[in-house]
Amino acid sequence: MTVSSEPAISLLESVMIAEKTRTDLGVAVLKKAQDVTEAQGAAMIQLLEQAGSNSIAEHLDAYA
Repeated sequence: MTVSSEPAISLLESVMIAEKTRTDLGVAVLKKAQDVTEAQGAAMIQLLEQAGSNSIAEHLDAYA
């Protein structure tokens, strides 16, 4: 009986490809979350700047 290492290498390769896919998906989700957070921050700053001369807005440092 001959034992071949090919199936084990194929299994290892398959597992590594699946893990890379999961990692790539996680990175893509993180990037999307960062983009959304950045857009929300920019919208909040714009909203505060548009508030104009309200007494609260005058004393609020939106860039702190």
